[in-house]
Amino acid sequence: MGSSYFASESAGRIETRTPMTRDQTDLFDENTQTRDHEVLNGAIPPSSRFQHTLQDYLPQESILAVNIALESATMDDLRQRLETALPQNSAVTRRRYVESITRWFFRDGVCGFAATVWARFRSEDLQVSLHRYLYLTAEPIMASCVASILARLSEGLLVPADYLATTSAKLLRHELNPQTRKRLLANLRRLGFLERTSAGDRVVAPPSKKAALLLALHHEFKVEAPRTIEFTALAANPFWRFVGLRSEDALRDFLKEAEHAGFLGKYVVADRLEQITTCYSLAQLLEKGVRL
Repeated sequence: MGSSYFASESAGRIETRTPMTRDQTDLFDENTQTRDHEVLNGAIPPSSRFQHTLQDYLPQESILAVNIALESATMDDLRQRLETALPQNSAVTRRRYVESITRWFFRDGVCGFAATVWARFRSEDLQVSLHRYLYLTAEPIMASCVASILARLSEGLLVPADYLATTSAKLLRHELNPQTRKRLLANLRRLGFLERTSAGDRVVAPPSKKAALLLALHHEFKVEAPRTIEFTALAANPFWRFVGLRSEDALRDFLKEAEHAGFLGKYVVADRLEQITTCYSLAQLLEKGVRL
């Protein structure tokens, strides 16, 4: 079924250490200060910057949740069914996981975006990419690390053990406790942004579906009718980094491909003008199936 979706490409794994550029060496200087303007627009809601803790990211349990959502009439029904279905022995753990999963993926209700995409496509690869995006929009500590720290590091780079947690703490202007530091790295690995090696954690690009990127774009910008969006607005919003792209050039390549496939009305680059015009609403894309 995956081959019928808008073409996807998995990022290759780099098996040798990538040398650091001078700029990246500077990033690992403990005296480097992270500035407010390095928090990309939309990455961290101001009211959420005071989050001090993290829960484990739960990829398999999240797929289970969207399956159960299709059989649930209300959010209370979903919570009860999911708590019963989760495999963890501790009732306290199951309740905590239910709270996290519903906050990440069901903020818009039991029949919201995540459940609708699952009902329409039944593709785990697509769902995992979208869950990555939805999870990061709900978790400011993780979002800041992906959008404002990892984004500045080259793919393949080995990251010093404490760098990501220490720099995240500077960015958020509060210390991260030892458990949160541990979960930050563990969650980045589960999300596909880090790969654990014998030499340490390596920066990688998570495998992502371009269909997920197209749906995330229309969801993030609330596209309900044809509209024009400046490339600067797209680039400044980290939704595409959350799905799995690592550069603005990769975003441009995706927009060209989406236009060529007929899923965007126009992608215009002329003089200082760079913008897209959509041709479908999010609902129409879901109905259409995002197929080639």
